[in-house]
Amino acid sequence: MPEDRVSAAASIDADLETMVQLMGRMARGMKGGHADAEELVRRVKEAGLGPRHVPALMQLVLHGPAPVGVLARHMALSPATVSQLVGELQRGGFVERRPDERDRRRMIVSLADEHRASIERFAWRRLRPLRTTLESLTPAERASFLRGWRILAENLEPRGPGHGRRARPGDHPGG
Repeated sequence: MPEDRVSAAASIDADLETMVQLMGRMARGMKGGHADAEELVRRVKEAGLGPRHVPALMQLVLHGPAPVGVLARHMALSPATVSQLVGELQRGGFVERRPDERDRRRMIVSLADEHRASIERFAWRRLRPLRTTLESLTPAERASFLRGWRILAENLEPRGPGHGRRARPGDHPGG
């Protein structure tokens, strides 16, 4: 193997190690041990809900009340999936559905008053570091940063036949 390829592989392996360390720190930081976050997580679990419901709550904090179709677009999920999540959140008392005042056929989803404050505190504790990070980058740096995150997300998603295969443990240059 030419020396420049060996050097590139060593550099990628070093960057991979750094990335793994940073991702661990990020995951620990995002979970946080805040009492109000733990209280909300406890309430969510008691309602028979889990981590898959959190993105819908986060979107409602970010964008406010919205129809299921709009939430689905924000979450990059099907309307049927989001409708199911919203139904489960509604049964748990975390969201409410009400008719749209302009079009009574559409239902608007919003955070339930009972849980609004704790959901908003929970969401902003997690979103604030992300927002601060993006604010500290130039537009060009943000574009590169988000491009890297998109590529990572795409490589983590299941792929159908004909799309190649994801990297597996032991798949690295020279190994």
